[in-house]
Amino acid sequence: MNRLILSTFIIISILSTFSNCQDCPSDNNDCTTESFIYGGCYSIYNQNIDCESTGTYKACVANCKLSPQYSKCGSVSCDYETLACKFGSTTCDDNNKCTTEYCNSTTGCVRTATNCTDGLATTTDNCMSIFGCYYTINQAQNNIKSCTTNADCNDSLPCTTDVCVNNKCNSTINCDSNSLCAKSGYCTLIPTPSN
Repeated sequence: MNRLILSTFIIISILSTFSNCQDCPSDNNDCTTESFIYGGCYSIYNQNIDCESTGTYKACVANCKLSPQYSKCGSVSCDYETLACKFGSTTCDDNNKCTTEYCNSTTGCVRTATNCTDGLATTTDNCMSIFGCYYTINQAQNNIKSCTTNADCNDSLPCTTDVCVNNKCNSTINCDSNSLCAKSGYCTLIPTPSN
């Protein structure tokens, strides 16, 4: 009988340790629940709450943006439990080779289209996000320029073959199907898109 009483007392003590929450003051964080564990109060993230939609979290982020550490070009968030500011790396790179980007400390990231102009009427300027600038032959301008020798048709692009045919310049791209005529003027392998 004494063993039963002792066991009951131990169980009640353990349950009291974990469930006695009324003594824990609020930490004024909508994202946490206060729990009394092993004789102390702890604020634990409540996974049943959409923390980032709460007023507490939004106010925290707004306050973090006033910090000298905050950059218009970097991400900012708050720790769900402690509401400590978390600053992401400052970068404006969008992994798009058709844009040029820089960080403006006032407005944030600024992106402009990459200049692919090669200044040649015989080529059409193009851009691919994973590759960058590349060129194809402008057929509307092909076979127009007058010539007497192949040298008269040289456009200085190693990736084009320029010949004089019937006193007219004719240009073609000499890259294989896995390459493009890049801004460097050379045939360059098209990268495999990353997942």
